[in-house]
Amino acid sequence: MFRNVTPEKAIVFVESIVALSHCWPLPSTATKSRIFYYKLLRSVLLLNSLLLLFPLLYAIYVHREDPVKFCKAVSLALAVVQIPLHSSFCISQYDRYQRLIEEMKSCCEKGNSHERRVFQQYVDKYAMYYVASAAWFYCTATTVLIGTLFIPDPFPTMAEYPFPVDSEPIRSIIFLQQSLVGFQCSSAMCINIFCALLMLFAAARFEILMNEMRTDNNVALFVKHVKKYYALKRYAKEVTNTARYTTLITLSICGMESVFAGIILIGRQPFAVKLQFVSVCSTVLLGVFMCAWPADNLIYVSENAMRAIYESKWYDQSLRVQKFILLMMIPQSPVILQIRCIIPAFSLNYYCSFITNVMSMFTALRVIMYQDEN
Repeated sequence: MFRNVTPEKAIVFVESIVALSHCWPLPSTATKSRIFYYKLLRSVLLLNSLLLLFPLLYAIYVHREDPVKFCKAVSLALAVVQIPLHSSFCISQYDRYQRLIEEMKSCCEKGNSHERRVFQQYVDKYAMYYVASAAWFYCTATTVLIGTLFIPDPFPTMAEYPFPVDSEPIRSIIFLQQSLVGFQCSSAMCINIFCALLMLFAAARFEILMNEMRTDNNVALFVKHVKKYYALKRYAKEVTNTARYTTLITLSICGMESVFAGIILIGRQPFAVKLQFVSVCSTVLLGVFMCAWPADNLIYVSENAMRAIYESKWYDQSLRVQKFILLMMIPQSPVILQIRCIIPAFSLNYYCSFITNVMSMFTALRVIMYQDEN
């Protein structure tokens, strides 16, 4: 199934799964009318999410005395609040996203056979995981909507409204509106896949450069490769500067979701309720891992790109070439996804520490809750 996925199809797939979040910019050649309709639809979808967020905040206040309903309302509100957060950030980074995507598409279209082979290797390696992740997000939203038809609750969420909602057509309108927001939440989670795509593309270009340096044997080509390395590094830094805020939003939302899910998991609640919050924990941990994996790979390839020259037959070259190679092997700083004073280096190590902190938080909550019961 995934053997026929090309780099172009992977780009189109990511564009489709984030369509409801409107974080994917239009091409620079888009007409004024197309830009107008794009901005209008983006504003409508943003307003639609806010129309559910405020009733959920009211539900948090109404159910503050009921632990299960309170935690459910908070979890749903956190899921919805990421929509305006991601949308606001994507609006501010519209031009940067447009430049990054157009360069990515251009490289895939104009790449030679060697470059396309490396891109294809990345697609083959990561396609199954990210397709499964996107399917999980959208299937979760679909399951919630379908499950509403078989339970007493009239709506997919437990939002509270300051007016009666039992009569038609108000009931049907609210159901459809909440259903659309559910798919918007899935699309917002897929923004992490969008950021992962950009980081994986940057890493693939470093891999291509490493392969080229292993086969070249003259100073002129080495100079060209050094210039290309720093151009790639500038592109990769622009990618990480864009992805870091998306990562911060994801980490903040997932961290808070984990806390409230933990309250239910360690409390004396029915198994069916705990099972619902297990899926919540699985989803948030999956969302963080989607960015941690490519960010860790980008750190590795950007740090070791210039060291690939050592794997060439430098010992057969002239003394002048060997001296130039020695200069090229000076250690280079890696491209790191980081936020000063918050995230020192977002990688798989950081992801492991994130899980450790979540488990520590669960343990502390359990001790506090049992002390209160005693």
